[in-house]
Amino acid sequence: MRAAPIPTEQLQRATELVESLGKELQGFVDEVETGPFALGATDGTLPVEALRFFVEQTYHLVMNDMGNLSIYVAKARNEAELEFFMIMTVAEKMMLDALYLLIDAIGISREQLAASRPNIRTAYRTNYFTRLALYHLPGDIALSILLNFPVWAGGARKVSQGLKDHYGLGLTVEDTGIIDVDVLDRFSQSTQHFLDMAMEIVARDLTSEEAAQRMSRVGRLAVEYEAMVWRSYYSEGLKRA
Repeated sequence: MRAAPIPTEQLQRATELVESLGKELQGFVDEVETGPFALGATDGTLPVEALRFFVEQTYHLVMNDMGNLSIYVAKARNEAELEFFMIMTVAEKMMLDALYLLIDAIGISREQLAASRPNIRTAYRTNYFTRLALYHLPGDIALSILLNFPVWAGGARKVSQGLKDHYGLGLTVEDTGIIDVDVLDRFSQSTQHFLDMAMEIVARDLTSEEAAQRMSRVGRLAVEYEAMVWRSYYSEGLKRA
């Protein structure tokens, strides 16, 4: 069914909440972009085995995220929410397809990938989103996605540049016309249409001060968990190296 129009003032409150939380949590974006994992990749000092660990764990995270998305789709209350989560599902599958190019380029065989397992310390964020999928409203989920995305994207862009500059990647994969780090470049950007759709879902559940407090708490945790994941990429990656 079609969703009822969202009052302008409610949509404005949602915009102000997201902008306020974004400023409040900017430190986590900065932490990931200037942290030891991203910096080690950008200056070429990070062992390649640590980067392989990052790519391997990204595969497991994407697979779990796709499972989470199936629940988001089931929770959709109207056509707008269904469209938003379906777009995300399609994008996640495209991300998985592009990720295989990076998996091959960095030297992880299919046998090694199949034998690998998710690392509990790098699964914090995706496991948290599983909880959101099971127990929270679509607006909580959409807000968490909006706040979490800049943290991941900032780190992904740094790693991509380092792979191009120091590790011999950034090459076009034969018969695809796509470079091997496309998964880090293309999927670290979001369209305005996507952002607008997410904001409307946030606004629909932002119905009271109590809701604002709950959503703020949920969104902060999504960002904090993402930062924890990037710290673990470094500590666990060095163990692997």
